[in-house]
Amino acid sequence: MKKNMIQLKGLMGVLAGACLLAACASNPPAKEDNSDEIRARADAAQREISRETGEVVADDAPAATASAGAAAEDDGIIVSTVNFKTRPTVLVAPAMGAKMAGSIDVIRKNPLAKTAMEVINAYLTSRDYTVIGLESQAQLDEVVQLQSDIAGNNEDLAYVAGLSVGADINITYAGSIQEDYIVIDLNASEASTANLLASESIRLKDNGESQRVLVQKAIQLAIKKLENKVRGRLAEEQEKGALYKVVAHLTGDFTDDQAEEISNMVSIKMRKKFNKMQVISMSRNTYDLLIYVDPNKFEDAQMVYAEFVESLEGLAKVRKQNITKKLIILEIQ
Repeated sequence: MKKNMIQLKGLMGVLAGACLLAACASNPPAKEDNSDEIRARADAAQREISRETGEVVADDAPAATASAGAAAEDDGIIVSTVNFKTRPTVLVAPAMGAKMAGSIDVIRKNPLAKTAMEVINAYLTSRDYTVIGLESQAQLDEVVQLQSDIAGNNEDLAYVAGLSVGADINITYAGSIQEDYIVIDLNASEASTANLLASESIRLKDNGESQRVLVQKAIQLAIKKLENKVRGRLAEEQEKGALYKVVAHLTGDFTDDQAEEISNMVSIKMRKKFNKMQVISMSRNTYDLLIYVDPNKFEDAQMVYAEFVESLEGLAKVRKQNITKKLIILEIQ
């Protein structure tokens, strides 16, 4: 037992990660919906863990669904029955702090961190989320590069990397050993604002089980409880429309009066164009906005960007600095 706990402590010391639950507002292109592939990998991992615990999972039933159903009976958790208007997207990626690069090393080197990710993938897929996997080298590198391009040296923008690939909710998890217990902590926050939505902590006693089984059990309980807390809020967000984050920088040589006129024009015209505009912050030279649009009128971020160009025509030039699925960074010159 003591030896097992020492080994578990060594491996769990670096167990940390983030999964980006993408809300709601719009469906990703079909070509990027790799939920079937994610489900297959997650189910395979689930079956292997089930063999360790002695559970029996039918070959013709998804392991994630079967396991979740059994857990519902054993742990007494009543899962939320709130329905989504459109299928939310989930991005699962390990993280150790604001930057994502270090966390990717964790998932590559730590089998327990990978097990945790697979369990989260399996459960969320069974709960009608589209899961975007970042397990391939190309996908991981793409997100790291996006984060670097968007944030640069600005740590305040580092958290929007997930939003750039279509995520709206960030879920971070961490594991540690406290005496004879494993502790898993999960936090859910908005990708667009970094505001905390919900948190969950699970503490399980080690009864001599394998490391993977202990991690699997703790993560299953934690993600089930956390998803229950955020599901209703995701559904509410969908009713507002498709969400885009817009960060605008005034880079031109404007007088104070001109800068004020531009900010007023953005505020007035954009509110009329879209379902809703929420100002996160608006200084003289920087606007941080959340835009909710009718997805039937605005199919993607490029169409939202075009509205800014049109609205400021004759007053200032608008140039795109970076446009991704749900994130628009532009310059006003």
